[in-house]
Amino acid sequence: MSAPLYEALSALAKKNTIRFHMPGHKGQAVLPDFSPILPIDFTEIYETGNLYTGEGPIRSAERQAARFYHAADCHFLTGGSSQGIHAMLYAAAGAGSSVLFDRNCHKSCAHAAALLDLTPSFVFPSILEPYGIPGLLDPKEIDTALTQDPSLKTVLITSPNYYGICQDIPAIAAICHAHGAKLLVDAAHGAHFPAVGLPSPIEQGADLAALSAHKTLYALGQAALLLSSGTTPSDLLREGAALFGTSSPSYAILASLDLARDALEQDDSYLQTAQAVHALRLRLQETKFMPLCLDTLDPCRLTVSTVGTDLTGDQLSDLLYERFQIACEMSDARNIVCIVTPADLAHNLTALEHALITLSEEVCSMPLPPPLPHLPKPHPVCSVRTAMLGAAQEIPLANARSGMVCARPVTPYPPGVPVLWCGEEITAQHIVFLTNQCYNTVSRIFLHAQ
Repeated sequence: MSAPLYEALSALAKKNTIRFHMPGHKGQAVLPDFSPILPIDFTEIYETGNLYTGEGPIRSAERQAARFYHAADCHFLTGGSSQGIHAMLYAAAGAGSSVLFDRNCHKSCAHAAALLDLTPSFVFPSILEPYGIPGLLDPKEIDTALTQDPSLKTVLITSPNYYGICQDIPAIAAICHAHGAKLLVDAAHGAHFPAVGLPSPIEQGADLAALSAHKTLYALGQAALLLSSGTTPSDLLREGAALFGTSSPSYAILASLDLARDALEQDDSYLQTAQAVHALRLRLQETKFMPLCLDTLDPCRLTVSTVGTDLTGDQLSDLLYERFQIACEMSDARNIVCIVTPADLAHNLTALEHALITLSEEVCSMPLPPPLPHLPKPHPVCSVRTAMLGAAQEIPLANARSGMVCARPVTPYPPGVPVLWCGEEITAQHIVFLTNQCYNTVSRIFLHAQ
């Protein structure tokens, strides 16, 4: 084992020091079900180090992670990739700046835009049919956007996305750097990539990347990593992480980051998982369901579509849970998504295969749905900050009228790309699109009170 933070905390716990400091459990077995974790759950005291000042065993663990991901630097986070996205935008873009966002970005980008008063521009991913999901960005469109607006010096994309589709980061990074812009990557779902032989975003040319270790590794909930190529000052990144994170970070979460990285280096279990998922995809191709199979796909992500059947993805997810006690990560109108890791024992994958084959034999074949129409063009009329932090009201979609202003992102699945962002005008096209393609009249949206 080579987990410097965990080893330091374990050694300190064995000293049985008298703890007149937080946390209130004092490392004692006062919560029996959590007794293995409590002894190493410390705070900033002698020998533990401080997350936001970059010292002690925490810093040693961060350096180990940076080495593993082939990055110049790494910062541990206890607020998920959301904290990482906020910190990246704070350090690389700065308050009041303009940022080019992948329209498929996570809602934390909208939150950062409101908090930092960012002016967003967007590049739209293609829609991959018949799945109806966000596909690849066109690097040429990023080049055009940066050429037309020289004030754009920060670009943020999502790779891999929720469905497992990876962007051409080297091509996009080359374009960004040619324009003097930094490339930030929300790689929340890609923390396991080095373990399956795929490069980290930093290796591919990105300047910064946020990875959620709790999504695909063995780390505790909220555990994440902020990787840096070294082009952004480390002190700014720590300052941003502290600004958007808790002043009492969990040492149990931090230790789990250290252990999760160490576990990736111990064996080839993630490669075996990728092989098992690949084999499952091949078997599912013989059913009425349609597994997503792409060269640009996360090898451990299983996305299965119900298009061509009389089931929706949401209905398939419900049936898997109700009849087989199988819980998917997410579902939408056309797909289910399963996150697979080595913690999914072989019999779990066998159970999933059995359930999907059983349900496939029960469904009826249907014509493929028509391609989704193009999303209406966005019309920003006020800042994200004004729309999101100002007074707002919730109304039924049926009551929406042209000229109103959206106060919260409206992101139906499919296609999983925001139809409206905060501060954008609601047009007649938006209302028709949302009503006909995505929602019924019972759905509700938030409006900015102009």
